[in-house]
This record gives sequence, C-alpha cells and structure tokens, in this order.
Amino acid sequence: MGDSAVLDLEMYSKSDAARLLGVAPQTLGRWLDGYTAADGTRRPPILGVEPVAGDSSTPRFVTWGEFIEAGHLAAYRGFQRMRLRKLRKYASIWQRSCDVPYPLARRKLCTTPGSHLNDNGTVTAESVTAFFDRIDFEGDIPVRYWPDGRDAHIVVDPRRQFGAPIIEGTRMGTEVLHGMYTAGDPAEWLAHAYSLDLVQVEAAIRFEQRLANRKIIAYQAA
Repeated sequence: MGDSAVLDLEMYSKSDAARLLGVAPQTLGRWLDGYTAADGTRRPPILGVEPVAGDSSTPRFVTWGEFIEAGHLAAYRGFQRMRLRKLRKYASIWQRSCDVPYPLARRKLCTTPGSHLNDNGTVTAESVTAFFDRIDFEGDIPVRYWPDGRDAHIVVDPRRQFGAPIIEGTRMGTEVLHGMYTAGDPAEWLAHAYSLDLVQVEAAIRFEQRLANRKIIAYQAA
C-alpha cells in the first residue's frame, strides 16, 4: 500500500475507536461529525469535513487518519475539562499550517522535532510529544501505533488484523487472549498453546484490563 492511501482505510466503528483512544464515543462523534447544539445551531466537526446529508442508518467508520488525528486531539486535551471551541482553535492551526489530508496525523511534515502547535503558537507539549513517540512513520505517514509504548509488546497496525491491537510480531489479538483468560485459561497455558512468551500474554491481558477499567470522562460541548 503506497503513501497516504493507508490514511483513508476505514478501520473502526466510533465506539471501538473511542475505546482504544480513551474518549467517550459521544465526544469522538462530535469531533468527527459535528453536532447540533441545544439552540439548533449546527456545530461543524473539528476533524475532517461536514458529513454529507444522507441515510443516517449507514454505519460511520473511522479511518486510520481520523483515528490518529483523534488520538492527537485526545493527547492535547489530556484530562482537562477543555471546551470544544478551544480544541477547534487548536486543530485549525494545524489545518492552516498543513495543506494535506489529515494534518493532525502528520507530525513529521507539519512540525519540527520536539515542537508542537497549540492555540498560542508553537510550543513543546509533553502529552502530544508522548503520543507521537508511540507512532511509527513511513515518511510523514503514520503506519503503526504502540498504545502502551514500544516496550509493551502491543501494536496497532492498520494493515494487520483490521487494525485490532495485536501482540508484536504475531496476528494474535489482545482481545482474543483476554477473552480466553477471563474464561478461565491460565496465562501460562495460553503462552504454551499459542507459542507466545508469557510476558507477551501478560502484556495483552494488562492492556485489555486497562481499557476495560479506564474511566472515560465526557466533557462539556460548548
């Protein structure tokens, strides 16, 4: 798959993407699709373009580029109670600076190393830096994401297993291993049965438990 084509791959339902990124599904939906405020005013999406009116029953899948952009936005927001207008202003700086699809996914093209844009200009943002440090790039294109860091054995690759989190170097999904573990299969048995190191199985179990236990905060929409 060449160049930026990977960014357009439809990967996740909004609920699955939100689970992996640690944001509320409603919040992710507002970032990607916009929303209608209580006074009837239409608020456009922060990421991407206004959806075309059509059959609302058609599933909305999150592309790989949108997933990485939403991860960037979530990293910038962190655990702050940050209103959408501030996030919109932050995203617009990236969008104006980079005349390419998915500009918030293009750290290598849009910024210098160690420097990240916020609504006050170019600054160092540790949370954004940490997010991009968990991404592998080919040129300026994000191609892999290490959600728990590069030493944690878990990788998300849009070209493998439909973007589901897997154990590095395998096709074994973390959710599959965790499901068998919670059903009663010991970690040691799973490692032996699937030719994995015990540390890999334990990393997969911890990863899924972290997702399940993570507290998701819905933020104010204004």
